[in-house]
Amino acid sequence: MEEGKIRLLVCEDDEVFTKLLLSRLSKEADLEVVGTAINKETLAFAMEQVTFDVLLLDLNLADRRMEGMEIALDLRNRYPSIKVIVLSSVEEDEIVALMLGFGRVVNYIMKENVQDIPAAVRDAYYERSGIHYSSAKKLLNNLNAQQERELRKKITPKQLQILKLQDAGYTRREISEMLFYSEYTINNELCKISSALKGKFPYLEWLRLKKHNSKDILQLARQLHLI
Repeated sequence: MEEGKIRLLVCEDDEVFTKLLLSRLSKEADLEVVGTAINKETLAFAMEQVTFDVLLLDLNLADRRMEGMEIALDLRNRYPSIKVIVLSSVEEDEIVALMLGFGRVVNYIMKENVQDIPAAVRDAYYERSGIHYSSAKKLLNNLNAQQERELRKKITPKQLQILKLQDAGYTRREISEMLFYSEYTINNELCKISSALKGKFPYLEWLRLKKHNSKDILQLARQLHLI
């Protein structure tokens, strides 16, 4: 290996894509592929034979769906310093989030963006953050959905019902009569909703007030897709 080059190990079972990838990487003077593998077993053997800086890992290998995920999780525990970039055609938001989160891979790139892989390799090697745009949106979508689920857990069905009735234009007194609760109970449940929102968004100035405007609370609830 020439001094100063970034050494790559490629684990990919698609022969056509492998040729395309190797051809693309060969055009980069500072990158060198030092080994290839097609599955978990051949990767383990290759890792014993060569020294490398970055692993380019296919998510689905041979007939074993998500074998790349198994490999990433294993490497995370056994070799936490290894930098792994996942190359995949799998676009599910949850899978992308799992690989970047639990799998601790440094990037997740759709195979159609093969031209962007050299830059991603350099970012990984020099420890520069830079999730590829093909997976960044999916990660954010998953994170947003997760946060919405966590917030919904803090809002009870009773409180959600009260919010929906308020959003429909009913007064607190009317809601208390419809749900057979005292008006005090309705007010108390709305205070609990405010507390839950305050815990999630402490930086919103109006939420720090003791008395909250129901209109503001309803608007925030709509923005958060609670109602």
